[in-house]
Amino acid sequence: MLRTIRLAFVVFAIAASALADEQSTSRTLESLRDDPLMLRRFLEEMPKGGDLHEHLFGTVYAETFLRRAIADGLCIDRQKLAIVAAPCDDARGVVPASTITTDGGLYAQMIDAMSMRNFRPGAENGHDHFFATFNRFRPVGNGKTAPDMLAEVVARFAAENVDYIESLFAPDFGAARQLGALVRPGAPFAEMRDTLLKSGKVAEIVATARKNYDAIDARLPAGKSTVRYLYEVHRAFQREAVFAELLVAFETASVDPRVVGINPVQPEDAWASMENFDDQMAMFVYLRGLYPKVRLSAHAGELAPGVVPPEGLRNHIRDSVMIAKAERIGHGVDIARETGMPELLRVMAERGIAVEICLTSNDSILGVTGRNHPLRLYMRHNVPVVLATDDPGISRSDLTTEFQRAVTEHGLTYAEIKRLALNSIRYSFLDDQAKARELARLEKRLREFEAAH
Repeated sequence: MLRTIRLAFVVFAIAASALADEQSTSRTLESLRDDPLMLRRFLEEMPKGGDLHEHLFGTVYAETFLRRAIADGLCIDRQKLAIVAAPCDDARGVVPASTITTDGGLYAQMIDAMSMRNFRPGAENGHDHFFATFNRFRPVGNGKTAPDMLAEVVARFAAENVDYIESLFAPDFGAARQLGALVRPGAPFAEMRDTLLKSGKVAEIVATARKNYDAIDARLPAGKSTVRYLYEVHRAFQREAVFAELLVAFETASVDPRVVGINPVQPEDAWASMENFDDQMAMFVYLRGLYPKVRLSAHAGELAPGVVPPEGLRNHIRDSVMIAKAERIGHGVDIARETGMPELLRVMAERGIAVEICLTSNDSILGVTGRNHPLRLYMRHNVPVVLATDDPGISRSDLTTEFQRAVTEHGLTYAEIKRLALNSIRYSFLDDQAKARELARLEKRLREFEAAH
């Protein structure tokens, strides 16, 4: 009996000490709220859990792409400000990428063109400039470069105390959507799937994708962040190409445990994204019925007034949740314009459907920030929220910046950002055992951080 009482006292003392440390850390954050430089250092040292929404090639900085372009003997189109394949041709303004080593003006122009650095709205808005950057470095973003790119990304995340990443990219690097040409235009889903599987091409691409994952895993730095993958599918292509990509993604995720889910990407306001939205929701219903263990996080509601007509703001989050049964939502910016918002928020809270909030990206692309951003709206309705970077290489940002914006622009307290950090593991797509390990690691690191602050 005495031993039990002593044990209970020890447990109580430990809990009381931990609570005191958390309260002290909360006071430290409050003392730094108006000191941006020291707040940045505090948040950089804080263990932040994971980033569940980072596009691999949008996470790489322009400088890395340019170094790789030089190493691979590629060229730069001076007029388009884009990396292009050889041969170079000075007469056409297509110069060797190595030109930037002696031409500082071109070097600066390329970084600005390939990112949001120094961007000022004018003839081009933030939305268009942001998405145009991908084509400017596309020749360098491929299967050959992916291992080195992700290794650099993981090291950078680890330096700011991020322990887990769900990296978004398509390991087939465009091969899957080419299979759309094999199916009859307008064919029903079952016919398309049957045709594609019988062709043998799906199995070939899945095997290649898994080999690409092997090559990437072999290059990842030891002892850094845990990495899993989300298979991104490009929704701004024609119907048959989108279905082919989806099928390859579902097939890959069903056989490779490193692929923890699928995510449809590309501008939500693009022609095909808008016109084919209902059809794409039906694709998810069909394929998720055949592959019930494959998980889904969907870009939805990355829209704002003026980007699309008013009716375009009313159902993308709702349908992704209610029809496609997405388990997480990426961005979710237009929630206040969605039809039946209170019911939708209630469902998301009850089902534990987390929202991946990307504050810097939403500011750069949509111009939505501060009180116009729905971060607090979700939190008031008990919808789980995680902070994410989206494309920090393009935004010239990192996860620490997202936490700092949450504190300074939205008034979040230490207890609130701590909950968001824990949410990034709780609502990850890790299996139960791996999630328990990551959560225990994060909780331990947070206790150590609080004891020191």
